[in-house]
Amino acid sequence: MVVTGNEDGAHHVISEITGGLVDIGFSIPAQAWTYWNRGPRPGPSYTETDHKHDWSESTGKTMAANVVAVAAALKAQPIPPAG
Repeated sequence: MVVTGNEDGAHHVISEITGGLVDIGFSIPAQAWTYWNRGPRPGPSYTETDHKHDWSESTGKTMAANVVAVAAALKAQPIPPAG
């Protein structure tokens, strides 16, 4: 998932969404999210600065690689439905 917002709000949204998805049976890989890391305070938007764009790009690439790896593992070894 991609969350728009700064660090504190993004972490809250990520935890709420992934928690709900896990509750209904989704497998959530490690680092399955990214956001723009401006820090825990209000400030300019992503398009108004170059601050930490490299961090967002790096976590986005990690997110994609982790999602693909877990999808491949689940395809090879599916988790059986609950009972």
